[in-house]
Amino acid sequence: MSDKVEIMDAATAKRLGQVTIPNCRYVAFANGRAYVSSYAGGVGDPNSPEGFIAEIDTSSFAILRTVKVGRQPEEMAVVNNRIYITNSGGYSPPNYESTVSVIDLNSFTEIKKIDVAINLHRIKADSEGDLYVTSRGDYYTVPSKMFIIDTKTDQVKDSLPIAAGNIVINGDSLYALSVEWSYVSNKNEISYALINTRTNQLIGESFITDGSEKDIKLPYGLAINPKNGDIYITDAKDYVTPGTLYCYDRKGKKKWSVVTGDIPAHFAFLP
Repeated sequence: MSDKVEIMDAATAKRLGQVTIPNCRYVAFANGRAYVSSYAGGVGDPNSPEGFIAEIDTSSFAILRTVKVGRQPEEMAVVNNRIYITNSGGYSPPNYESTVSVIDLNSFTEIKKIDVAINLHRIKADSEGDLYVTSRGDYYTVPSKMFIIDTKTDQVKDSLPIAAGNIVINGDSLYALSVEWSYVSNKNEISYALINTRTNQLIGESFITDGSEKDIKLPYGLAINPKNGDIYITDAKDYVTPGTLYCYDRKGKKKWSVVTGDIPAHFAFLP
């Protein structure tokens, strides 16, 4: 692990600075500040301490405050001046974490934990302020699942029997990409689900509609172009050879593909 957050100028790709945060995971932004989740301990250490969230000034790149959360915190979402963080406890199975920590941005303290399910990972907010949270289960007998939290009450109000390793919300549509490994069947089960966030109903079995998903060996990254609704999926293949970036139109039909570097994963759209 690098223990570093690298900061670059989006227009020039020039490196501007670096912030040291141990075993850092994800970043979210609010009110001119960046928030980074940290596992705190070493990679794979089952005795790792509680993780934390670091608040970074985006002008000076200084760490302003930190707050402890659960073990191995993952993604974050900001709603109503609060940060919601998924805690996984992924380094110490079967003793997984099962909560979402809630941080008040003004005081930068953890004001509560919401009990959801074991081994949490992704979290995204829709236009109504509901949070979609994914649980990876235990890879054996407890299946992956998606949960919906109402931020008005901070309670789980619904769940969906859908695996999701990566989720993106665009308008009233949630795209869920899953490559779920099963130690029971010893193989990956791949899915591309589309959900209406107004009704929380599954729209279709796959948001790729032309059958070209068969060309993707190991789907990894997922993004939606906010301007035209194009869908981007990366293929990590075998994790050691160059991957591929696929582009689909908003109706799920392939537009093009291009070879990338190894393990293509993340996206950023510039205005």
